[in-house]
Amino acid sequence: MTFRHDINGIRALAVLSVVIFHFLPSWLPGGFVGVDVFFVISGYLMTAIIVTKLTSNNFNIWDFYLARANRIIPSLLVLCLVLLLLGFFLLTPVEYGKLAKQTLASSLFISNLVYYKESGYFAEDSLENWLLHTWSLSVEWQFYLIYPIAMIVVSKLLARKLIPFILTIGTVSSLALSIWLSPKNPELSYFALPTRAWEMLAGGLLFFWGFKTQSRATKILEYLGVTFIVLSCIVFSEDIIWPGYAAILPVLGTCLIIAANQNDSSILNKLLFQKLGAWSYSIYLWHWPLVVLIYTAQLGPLFIPPGLILTLILGYASYNYVERLKLIDRNSTLISCFKNIPLQSALIIAAFSFFVFSTNGIISRASMEYQTAVNDIKASPLRAQCHTNKYMPPKDACEYFVNKNVKWATLADSHSVEIAYALAKDVSKRGEGVKHFSFSGCKPSYGMNNDFSPCARWYNDVVDYLIADKTIENVVFLHRYSSQIVGGSNHSYPALPLSKIGIRGEQILENIDRVILALAKHKKNVIVLYPVPELPDKISKLIDTNYTQSLSFENLKGTETNWFLKRNEVIISHFDNAEYPDNVVFVKPHKHFCDKELCYAVKDGRAVYFDDDHLSVYGASGLVNEIISPE
Repeated sequence: MTFRHDINGIRALAVLSVVIFHFLPSWLPGGFVGVDVFFVISGYLMTAIIVTKLTSNNFNIWDFYLARANRIIPSLLVLCLVLLLLGFFLLTPVEYGKLAKQTLASSLFISNLVYYKESGYFAEDSLENWLLHTWSLSVEWQFYLIYPIAMIVVSKLLARKLIPFILTIGTVSSLALSIWLSPKNPELSYFALPTRAWEMLAGGLLFFWGFKTQSRATKILEYLGVTFIVLSCIVFSEDIIWPGYAAILPVLGTCLIIAANQNDSSILNKLLFQKLGAWSYSIYLWHWPLVVLIYTAQLGPLFIPPGLILTLILGYASYNYVERLKLIDRNSTLISCFKNIPLQSALIIAAFSFFVFSTNGIISRASMEYQTAVNDIKASPLRAQCHTNKYMPPKDACEYFVNKNVKWATLADSHSVEIAYALAKDVSKRGEGVKHFSFSGCKPSYGMNNDFSPCARWYNDVVDYLIADKTIENVVFLHRYSSQIVGGSNHSYPALPLSKIGIRGEQILENIDRVILALAKHKKNVIVLYPVPELPDKISKLIDTNYTQSLSFENLKGTETNWFLKRNEVIISHFDNAEYPDNVVFVKPHKHFCDKELCYAVKDGRAVYFDDDHLSVYGASGLVNEIISPE
């Protein structure tokens, strides 16, 4: 296939947009569309390779797979290896373990699936994930695995001339799925192959429909395509639902450029664009870890220009000394895959990464004090199974660990999950079970409809279920009250977030009273927990800060007690002055985790949280005795 200088120029345009967006997001708020541009290019080139060889009856699927491996894997593995080597010396064990998980996912080309699973409520800050950008490589690799098989099936079972028709159906179907799913589940739509495939399939269609000769009309198409891509970079931002409808604009722009076939393009065939296009893959690989380094090391904006220069240097070096290695596999078989050096190397990196990840960053090299604190940073092992973020019929809620004598229940948002687990472990010793009800970010919504909150139906059904169930005698009630009533964030510490209560906050207080009184009429005890103190940052970061500064972990500060009291003054005052029946009893977590001056993240050498506002299983277990036997 003739080398396409215009496509090489599009690569430059794509990588520039992504790099500028990541280093200087305010300069190019929609620069993330560069990834979509890359997808279209990949679809076109892969279709050209496959269909050309199918037509000449010499397509070898193993040759195709190994060619992709030889092209993609070496540069990626060099990046992973460098990060693993530097990380061992420069990162704490906890952070090194996270890096190893990322290199494991990247080397196996499943990082898009891993990052989707971790997205949302408990997602790591994207600027702390060294290999977040490899999600797009995983999507492409998964496409490369499936696409040639589909093309062979269509060619053999139907007819080769039907390939454009099938590609059109696939493109439209994938686009429709993307448009439908993006507003409903934006994380899944963003990371998943089925909602991204249309971009690559659209590129594939261009192999059949592109112009063969150049003309004034094709020049106009090229200019229009470049305009669409540039406009997308300027007009769009992270706030837009993506991919969805909006992704049509940069995809269409890329398609127009490829279809125009302007190999001597006056725009894209400039020397600078050709060099950047050639280095684009390596530039893409190396730029993001440098962005993360600047952020995590708090180097500030002065280091952005050096970061950009170093990106180009590393991209150039990677292209010339890694990408251009002559690795050729011909007449390959399945056995050839096991002999392929890049694939073997990927498995070695994956195995080492798994070892590092499974040993929590080889934590044995750290002090026992550090190991003890880190090992306490554990959520409930049943959190993923039993906590929900969508409607679940109350009868389907988890029951721990004695199913026939469920005398306890927890009703809350995500902040009760570990309490439910720790409570169940304790009461199971006397033959009693716990029914666990929790919904992510759910405001107290009893008596309200879904216009008030997405969990209102669930909340009403759960309370009605609890009232009707005569076996359940005790209900534990907890929410992240202040976040829901007055808003604000613990990350503003030591500054206090706004604490002015509005109409919605007043409504939530009324809902709290309504649900507590309703449960109190029908239950032996309603145990209401005061707010759990929040931390200014994730506990792993607080511990790591002490680790790098060689400070003690015996009693690690979270916030000042006065800050906690001021942050939660509305709900504390409300509970202090509430006139509830005698069977409504209170538990005050801050009495366990705070003294007169400080609230602690680690107390007596043990971590009582697993992030910045959720108790660890160990921390929750410290409240169980008082929940069972409240004063």
